[in-house]
Amino acid sequence: MLKTVHTACAYLIIALGVLHLLFTFHDYDEFTLRALWFASAGFAIIFAGFLNLISSRLAGRDALARWLCFTSNVVVAALFVAALWLMQQPQVFVGVLLFAVAAVVSLAPRGRHAAGD
Repeated sequence: MLKTVHTACAYLIIALGVLHLLFTFHDYDEFTLRALWFASAGFAIIFAGFLNLISSRLAGRDALARWLCFTSNVVVAALFVAALWLMQQPQVFVGVLLFAVAAVVSLAPRGRHAAGD
């Protein structure tokens, strides 16, 4: 069950990152430093989703991947929380929720003997 939740979160995070990246073309008419930073944030979200996908597939067998995934989830969740101070828009709340859930499930035990898998 936890692996399914983690995998679903990973794909939703990747989708959120792709949407963020695509909005670069909507929000910016020309290539500027701000546009580059906006697009970079989209790529960072996508890569965090990739890390979650890898961690989910490893099912907790690699401690380093598990802790890197957890750390990235906490950092990105904190960045989304910080973004809430600047804008209270739906995508920011979605980002906080997805990364918070991903952080919790990325640390949940999932070995052969773990309950819930």
